Amino acid sequence: PGGYLADRIGRARMIVSMTYVISFTYLIMFFAPSWEWILVASVIGSIALFYQPALSAIIADSLPKKTRGRGFAIINILPNITILFAPYIALIFISKYGIDGGTRWLFLLSFLTGIIAATVRLVSLKETIQERKLKNIEEFLADMKKEYSRAIRIVWRNMKILLIGYLIVGIANGLTYLVQLFALTYLLVGKDEWAYIQIASFAVFMILAYPFSIITDKIGRKPPILVAVIVASLGSFLLATAPIGKTASLYVFIALILSSLAWAAASSAIPALEADLLPQEIRGKGYAIVNLINSVTIALSQLLSGFIYTIWGPRAPFYISCVFWLLTIPLFIKIPETIKRSELKEPQSNAEEF
Repeated sequence: PGGYLADRIGRARMIVSMTYVISFTYLIMFFAPSWEWILVASVIGSIALFYQPALSAIIADSLPKKTRGRGFAIINILPNITILFAPYIALIFISKYGIDGGTRWLFLLSFLTGIIAATVRLVSLKETIQERKLKNIEEFLADMKKEYSRAIRIVWRNMKILLIGYLIVGIANGLTYLVQLFALTYLLVGKDEWAYIQIASFAVFMILAYPFSIITDKIGRKPPILVAVIVASLGSFLLATAPIGKTASLYVFIALILSSLAWAAASSAIPALEADLLPQEIRGKGYAIVNLINSVTIALSQLLSGFIYTIWGPRAPFYISCVFWLLTIPLFIKIPETIKRSELKEPQSNAEEF
C-alpha cells in the first residue's frame, strides 16, 4: 500500500506524516510502564515505515540522471557520519543513568530529533508528482490492484535481469548472516580485534563510496556493480577458508574490507540503475516490489544460514555464499547500461544542476 499511495497521493505528504508518527512512538517508549507498551510502539513504528517507497521515489525524482550516483553516495554517507557518534552518546546516558533510565532518556532524545527531522522535511520537501484523490475504500482497493498489475509488468520488462540478480544476491548476503558468531566463536577472533575490524571496514566504505559514485556517473552503472559482486565473492571465500587461531584476524579483516569495498561500489550504482529503469509514475510501487523481493529473500536465507551452519558446519554457509556471488557475475554482465556516451558530457554548471 505504501508504494501505491506514494504514486497516488504524493511522496512528501506520506514522508512527513509518517516521520511524525514514528517520532511519537519513541515518546510512548519513554513513558512505557511495561514491555507491552514497547511492543505496541514498535508495531506502530514498523507500520509507519510503509513510507519508505515514497522516500526512495522522491530521491530518484529529485536527482538528475547525470549526477544520480553522486547524489545517492552523499545520501548514504552523511547519515553514516552521524551514526559514528551515536554509540558514544548512548554510552554517556547508560553510564550516568543506568540501563533503564539511560534508555528512557535516549528514547526521549530520539523523539526530539525525530520531530526536528519531520519538521525539516515538512518545510523543505517539494512534491514531485501530482496528487490523484481517492473517493472511497472500494476505489482504493480496485485501483491499487490495477496499478500494481501494470507496475509488475513494467518492472519485469525493464528490470528482469536485475530482479533475478537481487534474488541471488539476497541469498548470498543472507547466508553470511552469522559472520560475527563465526568469527568470534569458531575462528577465535578476539572481541577487541573484531571491534577494530568493524571500524576499519566502515571507514573503507566512507572513503570509497563517493569515488565509486563518480565512476557510476562518468563511466556507467555496470562497472561498479561488477566490481561489487566479484569482490564480495572473494570476501566470502576468504571467510570460508580462514584458519582458526592467530592468523584468523587477518583473513577476517581482509574479507570485511572487501565486503565494504563491494558495499561502496554498489551503494550508488544500484540505486542509480533502479532510478534509471523505473518510470516516475510507478516509482513508488516499483520500489515497494523491489524492497519486498529483497526483504523476503534475505530473511529466508538468513534463516537457512542457521540450519546450514548447524548441520553442515560453520564454514558451509560462506562457501555456498561464494558460489552464489559467482553466479551473479555473468548475470550482471547482461544488464543493459543506462548511461549513454552522449549523456556523459558535462553540463555547463554541475553544481547548479545538482
